[in-house]
Amino acid sequence: MKKQPTYLYISILLGTAVAQPTFAAPIHAVIGLDNSQIVADSQHLSLTPNPGTLIPLEGDFSPITHLQNGLNKNWFDEIGKKVRVEHKQRDLNYTGILAKIEQSSRSFILTSHDRPTTLPLDDFYLIPLEQTDNNKATTRSYPVSYQTNQLSWTPQLSLIFENDNVVVSQQALLHNNSSASIEIQDSLLHYSRNSTPQRFKAERSSLVMSDMQQEVSYQDNEVSYSLGHNLLSIAPYSNTLYPLPSSNSKIDKQTHTANLYTHNNSSGRIDLSFYNTVSFTLKKEGLPGEYNTFWKRENLLIPGNTVMLNTVRTGYPLNIITNKSQDITGYLTLENASSQKLPSTQVWQVTIENHSNKIQNYSVEQSTNGIIEVVEGNDVTKVNANSLRIAGKIKANSKKTLTYKLELKN
Repeated sequence: MKKQPTYLYISILLGTAVAQPTFAAPIHAVIGLDNSQIVADSQHLSLTPNPGTLIPLEGDFSPITHLQNGLNKNWFDEIGKKVRVEHKQRDLNYTGILAKIEQSSRSFILTSHDRPTTLPLDDFYLIPLEQTDNNKATTRSYPVSYQTNQLSWTPQLSLIFENDNVVVSQQALLHNNSSASIEIQDSLLHYSRNSTPQRFKAERSSLVMSDMQQEVSYQDNEVSYSLGHNLLSIAPYSNTLYPLPSSNSKIDKQTHTANLYTHNNSSGRIDLSFYNTVSFTLKKEGLPGEYNTFWKRENLLIPGNTVMLNTVRTGYPLNIITNKSQDITGYLTLENASSQKLPSTQVWQVTIENHSNKIQNYSVEQSTNGIIEVVEGNDVTKVNANSLRIAGKIKANSKKTLTYKLELKN
């Protein structure tokens, strides 16, 4: 018998308790970083369509008349009903009967214990507490598709380094920016570009964990992830953290790298800034985007650099700069130059010092202001027409000096 996924919801609410939410029919969505494309029943639009985006999926359809009042439609639908309103910024909430909407002043009147209170419409979230009467006569329903800004997601991407391994950790933070509790089924996460997520009150965030083993898909040159057939419930004005596939890779190499540009007038000592670079190969398909890096020490995570990965594909090699090196220092010196103009023959000396108690890999890439004709020296190789690389190993707690010659032309 197939094991069903297990979901764990954690929600911390401040103030009085919220009534048990009621759900409309599940929606099917392609959830984007800024908005979502929804497929739903025409009589049960859980989210507010963006103007001009609603598309009936049948050629012969009845007029759709419940799109009035635009973004405030959900407020008008609750007039005369018991509701709860929560302040968007402060720990403040009220419960009562929604008596009236004053569009001219952007306010509403809430009646509690026969006392009316006028509140600013734009400062509060609306949470319905009464189930909509479904016994009213309605027209024939049919499927429609529409776009809405009330449902979106943000990738949460991390690289966690521990000893000789790296974990590519991926999660999706889903945002429900509506007053309705929604259920999602047979839906996709769609990655199209980076975006700034809508932030919500922290006390209404939740966590979802499941044992589904889906994979990130690159079909039709679109990056997507299936949320599967199981229902996923999201409370009003909340964030839900959803697990995406993570993978482990073995670290192939750690190298302390430095880059610099030199010219014919360079003189004196040029200090080198080294950065720790970790090389590994991806084992699974993943999401492109901005990754936070961490070094794991026991149960703690030490933050490193943030890196942008444009290609996250199975078998793709990565070189990640995690942080500034604390183990390797060095400097470069121009010992001799035949001319301050090109062509010129130059003699350079590089000094590397290892302050750690283990052997380290180093790499120094030098870009010049001329075309390199000749490179002479140990551990020195030409990278391209105007750059070279000095690379090798250095023993623990030691200093190493290399001398090399360049012949440059215009």
